[in-house]
Amino acid sequence: MRNRTLHTSTSPCRASSTATKPGPPTRAGRNRHPIGYKLLILSLSGFIALLVTGIVSLIAYFQLARQERVIHGWRNPLELIVAARIRPDLALLPLAGVPSEEAAREALAAGEPDTAFAIVVYATDLDSATRGGLFKLVGERFVQASRLNEASLCFQLAHDLAALGPDLADVARFDLSLAAARGRLVVGDDMGLALSLEQAETLIRYSALMQPVQRLRASEQLVRLVAEVRGERVAAQLKASLSEDVNLRPLQGPAPFMLLAFAAPLPLHPELEQIRLERQRRALALIDQWIALEGGDVGPEQLDLAEFLRREELARLAWYAELAQAGLNPDQRVTLLSEQIAWLLIQLQAARGDFGISLVPEWEGRQTEIWEALVKNQADLFALFHQQAAQLADQRDIDQAELELIRLELINWRLGRYPGLDPDERDAALGEVTARVRQRFAEGGAAKGSGVLPAPRITDGRRSYILVGGASP
Repeated sequence: MRNRTLHTSTSPCRASSTATKPGPPTRAGRNRHPIGYKLLILSLSGFIALLVTGIVSLIAYFQLARQERVIHGWRNPLELIVAARIRPDLALLPLAGVPSEEAAREALAAGEPDTAFAIVVYATDLDSATRGGLFKLVGERFVQASRLNEASLCFQLAHDLAALGPDLADVARFDLSLAAARGRLVVGDDMGLALSLEQAETLIRYSALMQPVQRLRASEQLVRLVAEVRGERVAAQLKASLSEDVNLRPLQGPAPFMLLAFAAPLPLHPELEQIRLERQRRALALIDQWIALEGGDVGPEQLDLAEFLRREELARLAWYAELAQAGLNPDQRVTLLSEQIAWLLIQLQAARGDFGISLVPEWEGRQTEIWEALVKNQADLFALFHQQAAQLADQRDIDQAELELIRLELINWRLGRYPGLDPDERDAALGEVTARVRQRFAEGGAAKGSGVLPAPRITDGRRSYILVGGASP
């Protein structure tokens, strides 16, 4: 009963509640809460959008800040070599007697473009065509590694060698110019791209050495690249304008590299030769141990190589002094100075750590002394070259030798190996000798097919060299 009574007593309350249930809400009552919710949602959405935008902006900012600004144009190649990125077992190969081209290609095959770059820059056993081709390959590897700063310099040096290398055939000049243009397109060097394309076109129009079949092949390659860079319409116009030039026949045969006649072999020095061979063996032993231990403790082999480098330095100094007293003829003095420069470059590479490993610690504290010796020997060598050129009987030969010499001086400077050179003074000398050669072009009435000449060009403060043709300046 109690349960029932209690249950009954609550029934009126339920009934009353049911009876007084409110009717439908008014418009004001219906809208008050939904509007508040909408405002809250809009506020939250705006805040989230601003937050996301801010985060994205910060990410983009830091990514851009971390990206290296690509510098185009020439810089001293030695300043771009970072010793910590050099792999010693590859960089030491030339010191072990391996030709520099082979050593550089091994470094590229191993995925070490920094090591290959250092080998190519310091090498003294590469001709211009080989060095330029290797710079092109190294530049491509830097592009693959997204290191466009280094790649841009490689393509710049390939272009420089095409314009300034004194020992290049015109076909090789064209191939290097086109390779430089392709590389500069990839790295975004618009000014350099225009120069390399212009140089390639100049060679087709004005080379005095290229055969018609070579001009035709070159023209087809250039037109394809121009179509990619500037469009089909411009490429078609270029093809039409080159249609007559591709039929030009060479006006002369390839001229020998005159500077080769200015050198003569030195007397043999058996003791120095034996020390050099022992140094090569020690370098090879260090390389083998480095590979075997995967860069582990190579202290004994490292000390052994350092000792033989010291012995070689002493033997060379004694030999140089002996030869200086022997009364060498000018051609032998050229060879002696060339050998001294090659040895100084080995010392400089070791002193800067550009073999990737410390070799002779005392050399590292003598960088200034080595630089000064390099400047002096380069200046002495070229002064001697110019004296020999001035003694030639024919003015044409004098001009040809002078042109080769100035080209060689400038390319050594561009490689970072002639720090004492004044480029303004050498550019003026280049202008003088090319003016004399150009005058002969004009006297002969030749325009197209008369030949190509190097000329400096400064645009927006950037010094470049480019081939120009015919009697035009």
